[in-house]
Amino acid sequence: MAFAAATEPISVKLRKDEKGRFTAVCDEIGASPSNAIRIFDSAFSHLGGFPFDPSNPCIFSPETLAVVDDVAAGRNLSGPYRTVKEAMVAFDED
Repeated sequence: MAFAAATEPISVKLRKDEKGRFTAVCDEIGASPSNAIRIFDSAFSHLGGFPFDPSNPCIFSPETLAVVDDVAAGRNLSGPYRTVKEAMVAFDED
């Protein structure tokens, strides 16, 4: 007879759109939201913290982060667009 480990519930509040994206990704990869949270918990506990850099959750390269910092600070704007709005207008025209 298998012994099931006792579990403890945990509750988290998400905005409706966050929950929708989270459950959609879980469905895409074939995991339940509960299993995804258990996997995160396991990695978090094993590493003693986040299994990724919270200040860079999309894992951008150092070069990309430097460019983002330059744009945010108004430095190094030598490209054809001076604002994000200008770039998006040009993007939408293509």
